[in-house]
Amino acid sequence: MVPEKDNHWMNGMRSSDIVVILVMGGLILATGCMDFPPEKTTDSKNITQLSSHNLSPVGNDPSSLVRPWYVKALIINRTPKVPVRLTGIQLTFHTNGSFSGFDSCNPYAGIWQADEKQITISRIVSPMAYCDEPPGVMEQESEYFALLKNASLYGVHGEDMVLSDNAGNDGLIFKQVFF
Repeated sequence: MVPEKDNHWMNGMRSSDIVVILVMGGLILATGCMDFPPEKTTDSKNITQLSSHNLSPVGNDPSSLVRPWYVKALIINRTPKVPVRLTGIQLTFHTNGSFSGFDSCNPYAGIWQADEKQITISRIVSPMAYCDEPPGVMEQESEYFALLKNASLYGVHGEDMVLSDNAGNDGLIFKQVFF
């Protein structure tokens, strides 16, 4: 007697084929179950509203500065400017009165001191290596360091921080970095 041919869909599949199918199915399920945060967009309208509201910093406890930040906007003559695409400017204030960061081209460091409203940024050092990509990154670095050096007022509002000059015309808007 000849056994009937089993027409089950898995007959004839190698075990490696089954593993690939199971892994792909697992990835598809895992991707569908992941909670991706909504994509945040930074448009000039949001930055303008934030800059006009926050460029008059009210200050805080200086310890509220001690955390990592990234730049959301550079404010020059009350005009917001988003950072050059594909760059990220980071700044971390440390409890010992120093700060460090990366301006999307070079690392940098310096000294800071603050009371409830005013901040002093000094002795900024950076290797100042030239970067040609992306276009505009070196101009951004110069503007960033000038704004950072001229900052005299600060304010921390939730996850946002503002550094500005005394007149509130020039400054930087930061967002807290969460790890």
